[in-house]
Amino acid sequence: MYRYVVEIMSGGECTSVAYATTTSPQAAAEWITGRDVQDQQQESEWVRVTDRSNRVVYKFAFKF
Repeated sequence: MYRYVVEIMSGGECTSVAYATTTSPQAAAEWITGRDVQDQQQESEWVRVTDRSNRVVYKFAFKF
């Protein structure tokens, strides 16, 4: 299990922050938001997930 910081983003601004311990960054984003996510392209509403151990940043968007 890995520890992640999950931030809900609106454009470039963080609107909320939560912490998750899961098996993958995508699982962390989905667990915190309660929604399915996919790789972020250029959506204005998105999720930034940071791996707390190695500081790698992942970007996801909500599936429609």
